[in-house]
Amino acid sequence: MSDITPAKKKLYVGALAIMLAAFLWSLDGTFIRPHLYELSASLVVFMEHFLGFMLLSPFLFLGWHRIRHLTTTDWAAVLWVSAFGGLLGTIMITKAFFAAFAFEASLATIVILQKLQPVFALALAAVILKERLSYRFYLWAALAVAAAYVLAFGAADLRVVNVVLENKAALYALIAAFAFGSSTVFGKRLTNHLDFRSVTVLRFGVTTILALAVILITDDLWQVATINAAQWQLLFLIVFSSGAVALFIYYFGLKLVPASVATIAEMFWPLSAIVLDYVINGNMLTPLQFAASAVLLIAMYFVVKSGQTSVRTFRAAVIPGRGVGHSLGFATANLDKVNLDIAHGVYVVRVRVNEREYRGLLHFGYLETFKLGPSVELYLKDFTGNLYGVTVEVEIVKKLREVRRFKDSTALREQIYRDVAALS
Repeated sequence: MSDITPAKKKLYVGALAIMLAAFLWSLDGTFIRPHLYELSASLVVFMEHFLGFMLLSPFLFLGWHRIRHLTTTDWAAVLWVSAFGGLLGTIMITKAFFAAFAFEASLATIVILQKLQPVFALALAAVILKERLSYRFYLWAALAVAAAYVLAFGAADLRVVNVVLENKAALYALIAAFAFGSSTVFGKRLTNHLDFRSVTVLRFGVTTILALAVILITDDLWQVATINAAQWQLLFLIVFSSGAVALFIYYFGLKLVPASVATIAEMFWPLSAIVLDYVINGNMLTPLQFAASAVLLIAMYFVVKSGQTSVRTFRAAVIPGRGVGHSLGFATANLDKVNLDIAHGVYVVRVRVNEREYRGLLHFGYLETFKLGPSVELYLKDFTGNLYGVTVEVEIVKKLREVRRFKDSTALREQIYRDVAALS
């Protein structure tokens, strides 16, 4: 394991965290949520998010100095993740499974449509986040999706012939797949720009508000008085397993991996659900399911192994800045791309200016030492002249370090000297 690079280690740690979250979700869908079918789906969603927000609320205050500097694009991502991943997706998949448990729809219909989630996520990650991975990654991802289908339909009670698309449950499952898949992509945008603790508490806080509006409109709020002791226990169990705790772990992992890797790692959910069904309920796996499980695990390993994104290039215009670089003794140029879909950090870059290429450093993120909001600042080695109004082409070579707060400007200046030395 000593030959694993720091970048690879981050991928493995992030993927394992997402798989752990997926395991907790499988406990929910298999053993917990079905016992809440007597309550409305929207009320269940409101209660699990309200209770989860209460648990996570300290992180709102701890992260407020960053949260208050979120851009309009970031807040749009918060709203999307909360409305689709937190509210709509959860309500739709809950209604779909409730329909299956009430024999109003086949479980096969729900499973086959819900498995479209990684397809939506992979497509949206390429379009929205501009994630570009190797062809090997996409081959292994396709194999993982295929193995997940075989795993699901290897069960005796899941047959393709049982799939019925012309009912409400099918629509619920399809909407849930899109909602969760797109939420992975917009969640990655958020974790690029914000710590995972703040992302989690924002997701639960905004979803609580949205779910409250829904249950007020549907008049389901008053069902709270009918929740019995056993149901309260299940709701708290969700909070400390598949709800707040699982999402906390999930966003920790999502910060470390591309959205395309995350959506395949999430497929540990159906695998663990079927294994748990065997361990707890004694439902034997068929030989085909055993084979599909092995293929899925192998494919997930190679997805993570080949999950590093390709070199990122972008164009940006130089704009007037706050003068922070000049005050520290470094001539830096501010760029107009504060909504870049890359993780905050300090990067080694190659920059083309007027047909000439320079090596340099890129700082993208909060100016923590000065308690200022995010900015994109560029330092070019061996450059002299004026860059104001010039459009530059930046190619990211590698990430040098994370953005962090220093005790004073002197300590920051010393770190910048060390960063510049890395260009030699």
